[in-house]
Amino acid sequence: MIASDAAVDAVRTSGGRLWVWTRASRCCSGTVRLEAATEPRAGREFRLVASEPFELRLATAQQAPQELHVELSRRGRLNAYWNGCAWVT
Repeated sequence: MIASDAAVDAVRTSGGRLWVWTRASRCCSGTVRLEAATEPRAGREFRLVASEPFELRLATAQQAPQELHVELSRRGRLNAYWNGCAWVT
């Protein structure tokens, strides 16, 4: 996992855990994007994939990427990127 300092601070301030899952969209040829939050998505199962610099839990229905990038947007939203991409490849 590669996380910006701002993202690490935001996750730690919100309890030290980040949950990541996929979300499919109908536009753009059915792309699949990542969603990230400091609270788990209801109805999903997650597994622990990293414990430093914070606890990272990935939805069990997906395989882990080679690299998961986590950043904090200017608006304070946590964003996860699959192997550096905004969509799952």
